[in-house]
This record gives sequence, C-alpha cells and structure tokens, in this order.
Amino acid sequence: MKINHAAILAGGLGKRLGKITKKTPKPLIKINNLEFIKYLIFDLIKNDFKRIIILTNYKSHKFEKIFNKLNFPNIEIICLKEKKKLGTGGSIAQLKKFKKNFLVINGDSYLNFNLNKFLNIKKNCLAKMMLVKNLNYKTNSKLSNLNLTKDQKVQFSCNKIYMNAGIYLFKKQLINKLKIRNSSLENDILPKLIKKKLIDGLISKDDFIDIGLKKNLKKASSILKKNFKLKAILFDRDGTLNKNYGYVHDIKNFKWLKGTKEALKFLTFFKIKSLIITNQSGIGRGFYSMKDFKILNKKINKVLQTHMAKIDKFYCAPYYKFSKNKKYKKNFHLRKPNNGMILKAMNDFKLSKNNCFMVGDSYSDLIAAKKTKIHFYKKENNSLFTQLMKNLYDFQFKT
Repeated sequence: MKINHAAILAGGLGKRLGKITKKTPKPLIKINNLEFIKYLIFDLIKNDFKRIIILTNYKSHKFEKIFNKLNFPNIEIICLKEKKKLGTGGSIAQLKKFKKNFLVINGDSYLNFNLNKFLNIKKNCLAKMMLVKNLNYKTNSKLSNLNLTKDQKVQFSCNKIYMNAGIYLFKKQLINKLKIRNSSLENDILPKLIKKKLIDGLISKDDFIDIGLKKNLKKASSILKKNFKLKAILFDRDGTLNKNYGYVHDIKNFKWLKGTKEALKFLTFFKIKSLIITNQSGIGRGFYSMKDFKILNKKINKVLQTHMAKIDKFYCAPYYKFSKNKKYKKNFHLRKPNNGMILKAMNDFKLSKNNCFMVGDSYSDLIAAKKTKIHFYKKENNSLFTQLMKNLYDFQFKT
C-alpha cells in the first residue's frame, strides 16, 4: 500500500519536563543544536512522504513560525492547529478531511526503524502499531504491556514484554470513524481496537527514545548522534550545481542547475554543511584572479540567502603546471583527481567516511572521493533536489 501522507502529534503540554517546556513545546526542544521534530521530518522526507501534517495546540505559533513558509519541491508541510484541546484521538480525527491513509508518529519520540517494512498492512486490519521492548517508562498508558500473536495481531500481555512506540499506520476508514472531540488515542481508541483484533503489530529492536522524560533528554543526544550521522555533503561546482560553460568566474555566467537552490536550502534547514570542492585552473592560467573567485563566492551566497540556503565553505585548487605565477604551479595534491581539498574539508569540519559523501559530475570527482574512501554519487540529469533525496536514502543504508 503506497502511503505518502504523515502526521506528527505535536500538541502536548509536556508537563513532565517542567520548566523546560514553559516556553518551548517538546518537539521544538533542541538536541545536538537541532529541533527534535526536524529529525522526524528529515526521515519522512527522505522516505518519500509528500505531505506532512503537524498537529499542534500548545504554543502552535512557534511551529507556524518555522514551517508555514517552508517549501520543498513536491513536498507540503502543514501546521494544523486544534480550535480547542482535542487530545491525541480528536487531533487525529482532523485528518479525515484529507481522505488518505496516514502514518502517524508522536512528536516527542524517535525510533530508527525500517519504514518500508512497517508500511505493509493486511486487508483485515484498520491500523498497525510499532512495538519496542518495554523500557520501564513510568507511564499511565494502557499500552505498556503488549505482545504479538502468531498472526502478528497486537494483544495485551501480563508480562509487559513490549510497549507502544508511538508510531502508527491508520487506514482512512478508521480515521473517518473518529470524532473530532477530546479523546485519548492511547487510552480510549487503541485499546478497543486491540481487543477486537483489528491492529497489526511490528516489533523493532532499534534505538528508541521518548524525550517526554527529563532523564531521556541526555540519552536522546547520543542516540540521535548515532543514527543521524550525516554532517556534510561535498559538491563539485561546475556541472554539478551550475552549468559548466568552462572557467565560470562571473555571476552573469553562473547558471543554476535545476533543483540546486532547493537542495542547498534543504541541507541548510537541517544544519547539514554544504561544501564546495572545485578545481579552478583558470586562476593559474591567468583567465581570472583569486579575488574574482572569492567575489563570485560571495555573490553565490547572496543569491542563496534569499532562498534560506547557503554554502558553508568553498575549497579550490587554482593550480596549473604551466602557470606564469609560481605560486600556482605547486600543491597539485589539492587538485582533483587528488584528494587534498577533500582531506582539508574533512579536517576543518571533523568529518569521516561515515558522516559525509560527495556529489560530482566527472571522473576526477569520483577518483578523489575513492582515494578518501567516502561515498560518491554522480550528478544525474534530473533535479539535484530529487537526486539528493535518493542519495540520502541510499547513504543511510550504506553507513
């Protein structure tokens, strides 16, 4: 079943966190300098979800400030505010207007799991739940004592083996039956469906964290560092980000390739560094100067700034073996296909082969990446944003 609609439950008060959530809703708490909800959205976009609904109530304006003007190609992020307090059950009932099957996830918990496997659901079920090992969380939820039957139905268990992970797949038929009124998904709706054997389940042994407890905020930092490894992407410039007319050194000749600004905006939003690794023998050949190159870099970032994007650093190798300028005859270890520029970038930003990759259009880009033992993706003919989504998904399973 193809599902590309997702909803994030982000309306809770976060009372268990005390002063921490007095000004900041739980999903917007920064962990490793990134709002928690962005980790969830990053995974959803990477897994090809086209519409993401953030269900809000408490301090909804803070979500709207971040997401209402945000747009990526073919992706829609909507903040849907409750007119009155509805609880998790009533909040999900608002989704009936979309007339779609939905993946629904809690905005205060994270699980690194195989989403494609979870999206398979039987015809005789109305919903599916992800279960994780019971971590002895002190909760009043009735869904902390679960197990699966032989045919993968969720059932209650006296042994408290597994607990609800806060990740659900709801068919539109079920969503249509829900009432837009104050109710609890965990206490009022799901227990009845479990008793009627209408919910399938899948057990995950992957890392799980619920940031609704103070003690888990510190744990969340290490878990997210482990699972969100990507810190930077290294890009060739001419032929990868812009059209390669040969020795491009003026903004008038800098023509963006399709999807480039959107791809860089995406990386900036999720605080993933964008680094340029470019040979610039035109400097050594005397066609233009290093000053011209730096002026162009500033103008590139000025354009990107209007798109809420940026390139974090430009690396160049201005060398040419027949250069009339002596200083541009040396340091060929920097010039691709050698990997000096890549090594310098990795040192500057504390990168490793497990937290960065390279995108380029030439054989010399490939060789430079191979010498550094980092993953390389050849620039495709389609939009760079479209390619980047595929690259991110592929990189996740290679590292």
